[in-house]
Amino acid sequence: MNGLLTRLTAFVGRHWLRIGLIFGGLILLSQKQVNFNVRLGHPELNGTPTTVPLQPQDPAAGAEELPLLLSDEQPAVARSGGFFSRFNFFGGADKVDRVELLGRQGQQRVRAFVERFGHVAQAERDKFGIPASVILAVGLLNSQAGQAAATQQLNSYFGLGCDRGWAGPSGYVSGTCLREYETAWASFRDFSTYVTEGEFARLRQFDGRDYRRWALGLEELGFTGARAEEIVRVVEGYGLGVFD
Repeated sequence: MNGLLTRLTAFVGRHWLRIGLIFGGLILLSQKQVNFNVRLGHPELNGTPTTVPLQPQDPAAGAEELPLLLSDEQPAVARSGGFFSRFNFFGGADKVDRVELLGRQGQQRVRAFVERFGHVAQAERDKFGIPASVILAVGLLNSQAGQAAATQQLNSYFGLGCDRGWAGPSGYVSGTCLREYETAWASFRDFSTYVTEGEFARLRQFDGRDYRRWALGLEELGFTGARAEEIVRVVEGYGLGVFD
């Protein structure tokens, strides 16, 4: 018995790093599924959306004034990236605040985007059950109110990549392969299909007006660039809840 313990102790001493990494990985994998179930079922995320007029008139100031609905008491939504993202092992700057960048596009461009695609988002909601406010918010953030290079060049409003066996036309923007569409409507329809099939199909259990749970789910399931905190800020800050 003593010999077995001695050999076991020696093995752990030689391979402690590998054992620690494997153990940590198992914890993170199990935590991700738990977080998805718990965070999307968080009772405090139920609430009546507050609508405000489109803003900002002053882009820089308005971006700061967009209401952040999710306080520090809800860190699962306000912060993303998992456990290891709390430690800056490799340096680098913080993620770009896309809401602030959107504010710099100006009120006129944001309003024009919403007026152009509001009815499209509502039609997609009726067909697929996705909150229209989420469709508009994700489209605004990814396309920067239609001004992003991918939108201008490829009609890509949601930044969908060349995955899932995509057989349609594509193009490269900043070295990334993205889907290309003939029309803006085709981009919206592809987004609706994408986030209601495969690993995203679980989102359909949520109400078509519950933009907070949809925002959390998109981030948790890894939709390209989705950050729940940003989506919620755009929905609330630009009064997109009226489309739900």
